[in-house]
Amino acid sequence: MNPKQDGKEDILVAAESTLREAAARLRELLAELAQKLQPFPAFLNMASVQAVELEPSFAPTADHGCVVVLPEGEICEMHLSVMPGIQGIMDIDQVERFTELELPDEEYIVYAATAIRLLSQELRRRGG
Repeated sequence: MNPKQDGKEDILVAAESTLREAAARLRELLAELAQKLQPFPAFLNMASVQAVELEPSFAPTADHGCVVVLPEGEICEMHLSVMPGIQGIMDIDQVERFTELELPDEEYIVYAATAIRLLSQELRRRGG
């Protein structure tokens, strides 16, 4: 039997298309939700860093380090470096760098769902 005849190819194309569409819609929804949170939550109560850490309940396929959602709704890996600051003024200084993650659709969906849940909880907590 030809694979085209039994519909396997059609269902595989439909599955990929559905995942791509779901990830795109979640990306839009996450951006809208993130913009409603003004001011955006501080990362670990650091006033200088606005980000929410994402720890999905499902294990991602790769270790991405500290994954956060930013005020624009982007899902990034955060690199936080601590270095000695000016003596007497600040004992330590920090530098944060964000790298946007190139996630496959199915992994993006897991992180986006986690971000949407956390940001929705924060919006409800604020009475929004």
